[in-house]
Amino acid sequence: MSVVPIIGEGEFEIDDEEVEREEFELDELCCEISDEDNEEEEDPEAPQRMRTHIRRGDGHLYRDQTFFNGVAFKDRVLDYALRTRCNIRQYRYDKDKLGFECAGLGENDEACGWKIYASILPKDKIWRVRLFVDNHTCEVNGECEMVKVPVIARLFGNKIREEPAYYMPMKIEELIMENWSISVSKPQCQAGRNKALKWIKSEHDQQFARLKGW
Repeated sequence: MSVVPIIGEGEFEIDDEEVEREEFELDELCCEISDEDNEEEEDPEAPQRMRTHIRRGDGHLYRDQTFFNGVAFKDRVLDYALRTRCNIRQYRYDKDKLGFECAGLGENDEACGWKIYASILPKDKIWRVRLFVDNHTCEVNGECEMVKVPVIARLFGNKIREEPAYYMPMKIEELIMENWSISVSKPQCQAGRNKALKWIKSEHDQQFARLKGW
């Protein structure tokens, strides 16, 4: 399993989010293994994935939608932002509640009304979307505040692991524009690539330490 990076900075205490990320990614890994087994049974000669294909979720959101944890909710909102190209940003950062809003502007620079909020309650014991105002009045302009350095690192981490010489900052910048029509800077891509490489090295170090301990 891959090293557990975080999507944002300062949202959770790092240890708490790392635990949630590990649990979430383990659950996803089990689903992926199951899906791959089914695909092999149906079509054993299926072609391999495209070199620049970046797998993401469908990004669909709705009221009362439930999530494994806060990390899963944030990932789904990120998928929504990538799918719609809307400028989504996080405005609430508590351990048991998270909120996102659209930072885009409409006519006469009016603020967009889109907003989503999810939390976990003692009586509910599951992350659930409590509020969802699904109404964009903004104009898409190629900006997205969610696509910061840690997100770039997560989006391209596995690709960088497979072909570090191919996924250089300029290529990453190009692919983000090509896939999602979102504008990022080359320094952002460089920092994201460096962060991904640090995560990969940390993962290798951890695996080597486990081998030494056997």
